[in-house]
Amino acid sequence: MGQQQSATAAFHEVLEQGQKTAQNASRPAPQRTATAEPARTQPTHPSTAAAPPSPEAPAAATRANPTAYDIAERTIQESGAARRRAQAEEALRNSLRTLDRKDYETMMTRRWRPGDVYAPHDLTGVEMAKWKKLRRKPRPRSGDVDVMDQLNMNPLDHYKNVSIMSEYVTDMGRIRHSNDTGLR
Repeated sequence: MGQQQSATAAFHEVLEQGQKTAQNASRPAPQRTATAEPARTQPTHPSTAAAPPSPEAPAAATRANPTAYDIAERTIQESGAARRRAQAEEALRNSLRTLDRKDYETMMTRRWRPGDVYAPHDLTGVEMAKWKKLRRKPRPRSGDVDVMDQLNMNPLDHYKNVSIMSEYVTDMGRIRHSNDTGLR
């Protein structure tokens, strides 16, 4: 912050010096003659008279002293260039940053069940694959044969038998999906 204030103060001084020198240059120098008579000036028409520099155009005033103008212009360019350079470097760093596998694994979500304990190593891809395998129940090897077929039972005959049907029905009475029950 201190450097910015000192740079601003230095810029302000350069502009003031440029304006003062421009004003001094625009004033006519007093003419001295060898005679004691004062020099006579001819009245000029107001439209042909030189207008004093307007306050709206400080650049025109500083052009009278090219070194002050050059210093001011260079200061402006350097202050803007440093900011633009920093922004360009940050944009380049952000675009070059590539996410490797570990970064993506930490962003992945995991389904938590009641009783699960959080630990940072649980968020790795390997650990999540283990949880996924634990949730799956093994499917029967023979695709056309399930428990009812092996016992040679017709489920419609025993739909009132709570002990058999409770394994295949939720607490609310909905039939479980075949992924959960292993039935076809």
